[in-house]
Amino acid sequence: MFAIEKEVIRAFHDINRYQAGGGFQLFSLIIDQLLNDGVLEIPRTARVIKKGPKLLREWYWFRNNKELQSWSYDQYVEVSDLLDLSYYRSSPQLQTEDEWRKIKIIHAFMKKRHLRTPISREERSLHLFSWLSPWNEKEEKEKWLGSKEGKSFLKRLKVTLDDLVCYPVREPFVYFKNPTVVTVQEVLVLEGLSTFNTCKQLIYEKKWPFECKPELLIFGAGFRIIGNFEYIEDMLSNPGGVNVRYAGDLDPEGYKIFIDFKRTYPKFNIHLATEFYEWSLRHGWSQKTSIITKQKITERQLALFLSEFQVLKTKELLTFLLQNKERIAQEVFNAEALTDCVPIDKTSQV
Repeated sequence: MFAIEKEVIRAFHDINRYQAGGGFQLFSLIIDQLLNDGVLEIPRTARVIKKGPKLLREWYWFRNNKELQSWSYDQYVEVSDLLDLSYYRSSPQLQTEDEWRKIKIIHAFMKKRHLRTPISREERSLHLFSWLSPWNEKEEKEKWLGSKEGKSFLKRLKVTLDDLVCYPVREPFVYFKNPTVVTVQEVLVLEGLSTFNTCKQLIYEKKWPFECKPELLIFGAGFRIIGNFEYIEDMLSNPGGVNVRYAGDLDPEGYKIFIDFKRTYPKFNIHLATEFYEWSLRHGWSQKTSIITKQKITERQLALFLSEFQVLKTKELLTFLLQNKERIAQEVFNAEALTDCVPIDKTSQV
């Protein structure tokens, strides 16, 4: 039984009266009409229920009738020379006055875009919407084009940032380059700031404990590295010829950062700094903790991550951590731990 149909039957006070009034056949026809009119919206999480030949959802979203305005043919024609409004024809719930005002702004800009100078996305966003009032969005005007809502708006119009003569600006990463190196060949990206500072200190004091010594350290700041790693092309003369290795927390989120990082920059030679993970498993096992946040990873993502390791025992221990919902933070690797632990045998295995 559909939740919404239950409410209709309750309004009839008797199921026989409901059946006499048209029953499920009329109910389903009305649902279809309300969907076509944009009064109801299909939620992705609602379960599909089959009743006879009909496939309906268990429940639906109800839209505010005040928003259900229909744009005229003249309005479509007015902007059709530069904008594609085909998406809106099948989405009457989006045909609001507020949406139209924004579309008019984009259309006016497109007429003279050839006269504009490239500026940042945030600068363009403020330039376009600064005078627009009232402003009903959650994000401030300068941030709106970069927000989820702003990106969806441009996608509906099939308008790109290039069309708006602007570009995204990403925050540059924090890095440390070994002052004794002229040409960088080895790059190490570290998820956490504490570990970044530890590695920086080890290089500066010439106490690097592993065989592969990085010449450029980058603070990845979690998932942020996926958006700002492109700045490395401005730093190095041979960005495509360097070896890039990554080290992060031993938990699902840390694994996914690496997978997304590697997938986003296929032209770079990106791999795991496996010695960090093996060291953490060997010397930081007693400091493993339970995963308290919701972290999920697909079997495919895990397989890609584990494929970076050659040692079977390492793969088994990483899998064990995952199965027990435990993690080892990258911060187990620190100067004090390096002093206290047994010197690293580069030929040993976990």
